[in-house]
This record gives sequence, C-alpha cells and structure tokens, in this order.
Amino acid sequence: MSISDIKHALRKYEFPASAKEALIKIEQLLVGRSAPTNKQMDIAMEIMTEFVFCESDRRGGRRSGGLNPLQELQLIDVICEYLSSCSSETTKNTIFLSLFGGMEGQRRLKILSILASMAVSASSTPVLLAVGVWLQQMGCSSLQSLQLAENIIRDHFHLNTSNQLALKSLANTAPQFVANFITAVTELYMKDVQGIKKLPPKNLLEVITSWVFSNPSLCMSAQLNPAALPVGAIPMAAVTPLSGLIHWCALAPLYVDDDSEMVEIPIPAKKIKIEGIKDHIKPVTNKHYTESELYIKLQLGVLQSLRAGRRTHGPPTAVNAQQLSALIPIVLIYAQQIVQNGGNVITDSKLQDCLDRMGQSIQVALANGCVYGNVSNLLSLLTNLPENRLIRIIMNTHQATI
Repeated sequence: MSISDIKHALRKYEFPASAKEALIKIEQLLVGRSAPTNKQMDIAMEIMTEFVFCESDRRGGRRSGGLNPLQELQLIDVICEYLSSCSSETTKNTIFLSLFGGMEGQRRLKILSILASMAVSASSTPVLLAVGVWLQQMGCSSLQSLQLAENIIRDHFHLNTSNQLALKSLANTAPQFVANFITAVTELYMKDVQGIKKLPPKNLLEVITSWVFSNPSLCMSAQLNPAALPVGAIPMAAVTPLSGLIHWCALAPLYVDDDSEMVEIPIPAKKIKIEGIKDHIKPVTNKHYTESELYIKLQLGVLQSLRAGRRTHGPPTAVNAQQLSALIPIVLIYAQQIVQNGGNVITDSKLQDCLDRMGQSIQVALANGCVYGNVSNLLSLLTNLPENRLIRIIMNTHQATI
C-alpha cells in the first residue's frame, strides 16, 4: 500500500481508534527480518505524526493545538494496551523507541512522562521495561532522561503517602527499569548548587535503599539483560548506578545532618512457628532510621552490589574510574574549608567518615575487578586526599600501579 492509501484508510477512524490502527500499520512497516528501508521509516514517522500524536494535519502542516488532556489519556491507554499485547520484546521496543526516540519537542516527553508514571502506579511490567530500554538508549544522564526521572519522582516520591510496598516491588518485576532509573536519579541529587545542598527526597532515599540493599544484583540488571533492540539499531552501553550511589554515600556525611527528621520504615509482623502450638503472630515494632542511618544502610547495599558485580570473563563494566575520581576535588574543597576554619582534617569525623566510605567502595570495587577506565589515574589522585588509614592501605596495596 502507498502512503496515500494507508492515510486514507486511517482517516476512516476517529481518534483514539485511529491511533490504535496506526500502531498496527507502524509495526508492519518497521518490524521484519531485515531493517526497514529509509522510505518505510519515513512513512512510519508520517503516520505517527498525524495519527498517533496528532502533530500534523492531512496536508502535512503543523497543528498548533495538538492533543487535549483527555486525548492524551486516551492515547496513553492505547499505547499501554498495545505494549501489553506485544509477545515480542523486540517488536515492543522497536515501536516504543520509534514513538519516543526522537524527542525533538516537549509534547511527546510530556506524554511519555505520564505514561511512565501511570506504569509505575500500576506496576505495568511491559511498559516499565520499555521505558528502561528508552532510558538506556537515550542515555541515563541525558536531559530527556533526567526530565523523565524528575517527573516520576514528583508523582511518586515526594509524598510519604505513596504506596511504598508497590514501589519496592518494582525491583523484582522491572529490574532493568529500576537500575536505569536509579542511574538517572543519582545525577540529580547530592550536589552543592551555589551553596545549597540538593538532597534526594526522604521517601526516594528510603525506596532506593530498600531496592539496592535487598537485591545485590539489581544495579547490574541492565547489563545482565541486554535490551532486545530493532534490527540494525546501535545498542548504547548500559551504565550501572553504582558510581552515582558511591557518590551519594561518600558525600552524605558532608551534606546530611545527623539529626535529620526520622524516616519510618514499616516492618511486617513475622510468623513464628512453635512446636505443638498454633501459629503465633509476633508483632514487630517499626524501625526508624535517620537519613544518616539510611545512607549507612545504602553503603552496605552498594558494597554487596560491588561484590555481585564481579566479572569472571571479559572486561569490568560496573564502575567508571573517572566517575570515582570526580569525588576527589569535592572532598578536597571540603578539607580546605576545614583548614581555613582552623580545624584538623585528621580529627574531623565527617570528613573521615566520607574518606572511609570512599575507601571501602574503591577497595571492594578493585578487589572484585569492577572498575574500568584509567585506574592508575584514580589511584594517583588518591594521594592528594587527607590522611586516612583505609585510603593509605589502598595506596600501599596498589603502589605498583600509581
């Protein structure tokens, strides 16, 4: 069929039925044994622009209005239904990336953000896995990925009334999405912006801590489960969130007050079986953690993840040495401020806690062969840090490579 015939057939339907039929036509054009031709891709894009997102009129001109809020929700429902019905991961990702891969404007990003947020609410695994692939292909630190992450955080992690049990279960149902989402999130927080510390919302910190601590292999999920991409597509390297989480844990002593407001972590009642007696429910008092304590727990989860990230074959891929090196200038600035204020860098507990966590992460990462990149430069830069017993042990152990 020619493009004119396809458009003529689709114009018989009203929106959102036209969008539903358009997705079927787009699949026929883009999915096959071989990569689609440039002509097929151009036709698919035209169909998408006019019948899915309603960005152009029948003459190809730009529509100023676009979709209204009701139509956006109708379209999201159509896309969710289509993705859930796909039996092939390759087909699903091909269509999803064709819909949202360009992202020239904000309209489609808005629709994608609503779609992703609703998928989180509904724990929709097919949609979340597709979003995870999108994050990886766009780059988890890209502007679009960061905007998507911020929208999800706004919808689900700013209010403590959010359903944390449902959020925590995502690590099991959509681990690749969770891993890539955490990678994007770590780019947003634990930063000093003009003297103002930008810290993650407490609800977000608690859920990420639960994700990482409970599942040591989670951070490697995007690497362990390669995305099923369209024929001829170039796969983008999966970046783990470990470097970003190491930054969070190391800088937490410098940025977070020890007496921060308590965060409640519910612990379910445990059943204890006693021989000869019926099942007895033992109530367990809820455990409360301060933010500082949450970062300690997260640090333990990161160390467990680094051990799980050990590569027995092939080059290491878990932690980038350059990203670890980026911590050092931040710590040196803090140490300089201590000296300027008449303090002692060796006895400053916050600085030493920071150095201890850096040393723990670097040592475990090196011992398990997780670090890639210029390791010798990282070890050389460690010599600039204030005196710390663990850092000194690392430098002595790897003296030959410095």
